[in-house]
Amino acid sequence: MKTKKLIFNLFFALLFIVLINAVQTYVLHITKRFGDIDFFKFSTHVFGIISCIVSLASTIIAWKITRKIQLKKISLIASALVLSLFIYAVLQSIYYIALRLIIYDLSTDFSMLVGNLVFTTVIFHLYISGLSLAYFYFEENAQTKINLQITEKEKEILHFKILKKNLEPHFLFNNLSVLSGLVKKSPHEAEMFIEDFSDVYRYFLNHSEKELVSLKDELEFLKKYISLMKKRFRNAYNFKIDIDNESGYILPCSLQLCLENAIKHNRGSEEKPLQININRIEGYILVSNDFKPVDFTHGSGVGNQFLQKSYELNFGKKVNFKQTDTLFTVEIPLI
Repeated sequence: MKTKKLIFNLFFALLFIVLINAVQTYVLHITKRFGDIDFFKFSTHVFGIISCIVSLASTIIAWKITRKIQLKKISLIASALVLSLFIYAVLQSIYYIALRLIIYDLSTDFSMLVGNLVFTTVIFHLYISGLSLAYFYFEENAQTKINLQITEKEKEILHFKILKKNLEPHFLFNNLSVLSGLVKKSPHEAEMFIEDFSDVYRYFLNHSEKELVSLKDELEFLKKYISLMKKRFRNAYNFKIDIDNESGYILPCSLQLCLENAIKHNRGSEEKPLQININRIEGYILVSNDFKPVDFTHGSGVGNQFLQKSYELNFGKKVNFKQTDTLFTVEIPLI
């Protein structure tokens, strides 16, 4: 498929060059036969150089304008070429009229203006504009490939960091310590804790490389994670999930990351528990918590960075972080 497309593009590029060359030959023939241009004059070459500069400037302006419209690649080149013709006609006409008036003190009639535009467009502009647009197109494609490679590398690094964060030793140690205490005090609770603990880690391992999971599956996982946190911190943190509509998809472990950050960076105790709410407003899942920051934690920002980058790179959507004096909220878009 790529080979056919390459051959197709090369064919039309060669066809364009042949057609322009044929038109150029014809225009030069007519100019030599009926015109009065002296190709050996220095002033003629200066005029040609300035016309080439005008052509290049017109092409750059046209390319930047059409790039902002974000058309398809072929439409982009065709539109830029047409627009450059219009811009070149305006700028070249101003230059030609000004040159004749200021340097030679001559007026310019319409037929002379049209003749100049036809000649300079065919001889200078079509080649310069065509080659320049081809260069811009291939340069942009090359840069796009580089950006894609960088993006993929960023995604791999972020996935690695977040997986490492989820599997870091202190998380294992803390939960195993809780398990050790439960085994002695309440074997039944210990058994339930092991089930939740296994489910949490299984979810980490099975979904860490996926781009999306259903909201329903994510919420089931979140309940297991909350169960672990309750056994670990008892009543220091209150969790409330208020979601009736479980349709849609979400980044795996995104809700768990929000809960983990809320627990890690805010003060909670059994006397004054920290309230954490998870609810849905239209196409967003909102995770909000009382804003009671502790003084001794300095997060790396990996979790929030992971959410922001993943949604931006994969889905073109934005994760919103909002903070007031009493509340911190993360708004995660549903897909």
